[in-house]
This record gives sequence, C-alpha cells and structure tokens, in this order.
Amino acid sequence: MNEHIRQKMKRLGVTQVELIKKLHSDYGITVQPPEMSQIISGVNTYPKAQRVLDAVETILAEMDN
Repeated sequence: MNEHIRQKMKRLGVTQVELIKKLHSDYGITVQPPEMSQIISGVNTYPKAQRVLDAVETILAEMDN
C-alpha cells in the first residue's frame, strides 16, 4: 500500500482528481478515478500502475518544493 502518497496528498491538499488531470496533461497518462484509487491503494499493480506511481511521486515532490 502507498500510504505515504495518501499522507503527502493530504498534507499538500491535493486530490486524486487533480493528480489525474496533471498525469494526463504533463505525462500523457490517462487514468480513471476508480483506477487511480486502486493504484494508490496497491490493488492495481500492473506495469501502468508503476508508471503512474512514479509520476505521482514526481508531481507531489514538485508541489512540495
């Protein structure tokens, strides 16, 4: 489970919808809300999930700075 991502999102005040939009606009990755939830919770572990998690980590790190 990627609880650290949820914690960072909460601390920064970032929603999953905001991340989904950023993933699409900046990385060309299309993710639907249920899929995003499954990826963050660790249910979805397909290769796309790892790309999404890597991009989300980058996005959150940029927002944190």
